[in-house]
Amino acid sequence: MKRTDSGHTRSLSLAILMVGTTLVSVVPGQSNAHQPPSAEGTPEGIVRASVLQEGGIEAMGVTILDAPKPAIMVSYRGEEVLTVFDSDNEPFLRFHRDRVEANTQSSLWEVVTHSQNSASGGDSSWVQVSGSGTFGWVDPRLSAGHIDPDTATGWRIPVRQGQQAMSAITGRLSWRALTANVTPTHQ
Repeated sequence: MKRTDSGHTRSLSLAILMVGTTLVSVVPGQSNAHQPPSAEGTPEGIVRASVLQEGGIEAMGVTILDAPKPAIMVSYRGEEVLTVFDSDNEPFLRFHRDRVEANTQSSLWEVVTHSQNSASGGDSSWVQVSGSGTFGWVDPRLSAGHIDPDTATGWRIPVRQGQQAMSAITGRLSWRALTANVTPTHQ
């Protein structure tokens, strides 16, 4: 394995661990999700997010992390800066090959788990949140108040690579039941 491959694997593993830790800490009352199906307070199901299109950017990879609140992780290896936009179409994240920066003026700044530990660079509205080109966050666009079991709804996260035309990561949200009606069999 090349040295850069092991560094990428380590960065990816660290990003997954950080997002997983964040999901546990930012979703109050979700500790019941690991209790047996008969436990009081266990949710009937979760919202499941899936990616339909990655915006046509070859240097970018997108992964959905299933949890009580779905999260998205973007990995970027391109030469030009990749900008992810917030719900107001304002710049939210800037992905470089070796780091990710978050805009403290973005409406989504509060979802960035590292906001308390971030190192500010020369431009005070942008702070580094990752030391690699990979970052994951719980994006409110991947959540929904209520989704019926037989329906799905779409989500869209605008992105732009360098000065190219705006594109988007798109997907859908659907309901996934956590409990099944299983009748025990006795022999």
